[in-house]
Amino acid sequence: MYSPINEPPVNLPSYSNYDFFMIIKQILFFCLSILILSCDSNNHIRTYSLPKGKTNNFNLPSIKRETATSGFVWEKPDSWIPSEGSSMRLASFKIPYSVGYGDLSVIQLSGAGGGIESNVNRWRSQLDLDSQSWVEIEKNIVNSEGKLGMYSVLQIINKKIDSAFLCSIISTEHNTIFIKLSLRPIGISEVEDDFITFCSSINFLN
Repeated sequence: MYSPINEPPVNLPSYSNYDFFMIIKQILFFCLSILILSCDSNNHIRTYSLPKGKTNNFNLPSIKRETATSGFVWEKPDSWIPSEGSSMRLASFKIPYSVGYGDLSVIQLSGAGGGIESNVNRWRSQLDLDSQSWVEIEKNIVNSEGKLGMYSVLQIINKKIDSAFLCSIISTEHNTIFIKLSLRPIGISEVEDDFITFCSSINFLN
């Protein structure tokens, strides 16, 4: 029969206060190290920037249909800004281009309104240019077709004073519509297409 009395005594290790303090210190250091590493890995957050989809840097022209109080309708780009003009004008717009704004006026006169030749020479005098004969004027006229039929378009430029007119003359059965855009010569090529589109869209309000 087994008897514990006969077993040799077990010698347990004895620890001094200093040894016990060192063990506790090592345990605390180990736990603290784990805590620091854990916090460090959580604090370093990686951020990623997803590439943005490509967007166009230009605005497509937006066309707006408008009605004039005179009984005409037309289509114009949204970038054209309505402005104040003389009482003779059916409409006035500020036309933006690369170096500023042009001034566009729409005027209606009864009958032929004095004729193309007299009006062109009046515009030329406003730009300090000499008058021209009908033969000379006709060489510079470009014919376009719009809602009201064929109409005339011409450029009048004085580079010496850095000024220009882009003009159109639309004849109807009883009246003549004169559209004049005043701007610097550099802007003509920038706004000419919109100008012609506008002139071509002018029509009677049904």
